[in-house]
Amino acid sequence: MGFWLEWGGAFFGIAGAALLSSNVRLSPYGWVLFLFSSLLMSSYAVLIQAWGLLALNACFVATNINGIIRCWLPFYLASRAETRHGAAQ
Repeated sequence: MGFWLEWGGAFFGIAGAALLSSNVRLSPYGWVLFLFSSLLMSSYAVLIQAWGLLALNACFVATNINGIIRCWLPFYLASRAETRHGAAQ
């Protein structure tokens, strides 16, 4: 199990970095991949009792959630405003 947590975390982290750095239309999904990576690595850290690695990835989870909110919240709010504006007419 530890093998899959470690390498899954590495894979999703690399894929998230590549996606974000490519600066394409799908780049915001890199934050989601980073979040998966951090959650897998946090699980791995608990499994091997690497508390420093757990602390680092707990901070990464927080920054990934911040990135997701900052990327997706404006789109969500804009779509909600359009829906409300269209319904009011």
